[in-house]
Amino acid sequence: MTPATSTTTERSPSGLFRMSAWEGEMERSHPQLPRWYWNEAERRKHYARWVEAEAESLAMRLAGLLRPDTPADAAGPARLLVESLAHDAEWARSLEDRLLRHAA
Repeated sequence: MTPATSTTTERSPSGLFRMSAWEGEMERSHPQLPRWYWNEAERRKHYARWVEAEAESLAMRLAGLLRPDTPADAAGPARLLVESLAHDAEWARSLEDRLLRHAA
């Protein structure tokens, strides 16, 4: 039940956070979608906030698991993922900033 006004598929730079996944989560978790959901600009702004929150949360949780004695074959890819998640969060902040400037 994706809104007809959504003309492009948004995704974070890592590809982990897709607008379609967020929309699906919203539709499953809300018996009645909020009024703002039907406004594409508002929907994109909320999506950007979701990406930022999810990426930062996952990055912090994963970074918290890394210890000096974490084997290199696990620590290396985990650090790369933490960096990728941080990049996604920064992308989301930039997306929201662009949307706010465009709305002004």
